[in-house]
Amino acid sequence: MAAVIYNTDPIAVVGGEMLARLKDEAVTAPLRRARFCLHHSPDDRLHEMLIVFCRDSLVRPHRHTDKSESFHVVEGRLTVVLFDDDGKPIRRIPMAPPGQGLPFLYRVDGPIWHSLILESEYVSIHEVTNGPFRAADGDFPAWAPEESDALRRYMASLVDGDRLND
Repeated sequence: MAAVIYNTDPIAVVGGEMLARLKDEAVTAPLRRARFCLHHSPDDRLHEMLIVFCRDSLVRPHRHTDKSESFHVVEGRLTVVLFDDDGKPIRRIPMAPPGQGLPFLYRVDGPIWHSLILESEYVSIHEVTNGPFRAADGDFPAWAPEESDALRRYMASLVDGDRLND
C-alpha cells in the first residue's frame, strides 16, 4: 500500500479496516502519515481525504493561496496553530473527536499560515479542500524550517514554550 491511495470506485466507504491500514502505512511512511483520497485523481474539483498522522509527523506551517480547507477529527487530539506573517502564533485551536468537549471541526478560508501539533499516538482527520491539486497553491514561510531536525525543534518550541499563548 502506498502513503497516498486513490479511490477507484464510484462510491467510497471508509471503516475501521481502512483506518487500521492507514495507521500501518503511516508508521512506515517517510513523512509518518498516510491518506486515502475519496476522490479519484489530483485533477478532481473536490478533494476529500482520510489522513492518518503519527504523533511524530511534522506539518510545516503553510498557507493555501487560493483554496479553502476544512477538516474534522475522527480520532486523536491535535492543536491547530495559526500564525501572523512574521511567524508569531496568534491563535491555537485544540481539537478532538465529537463528545470530548473540544471543537471537532475547523475551516480556514484564505491565505492564513497554519500548522498542526499532533498530541496522540495517531491523529485521523477527514479533510476537504477544493481541487485540482497544484503544488504551487501551497506556500511555505521563510520563518519555518523545512522538514528536518530544525523543523522538529521549531515545532517542539511551540508546544514547550509560551509561543502558543493567545
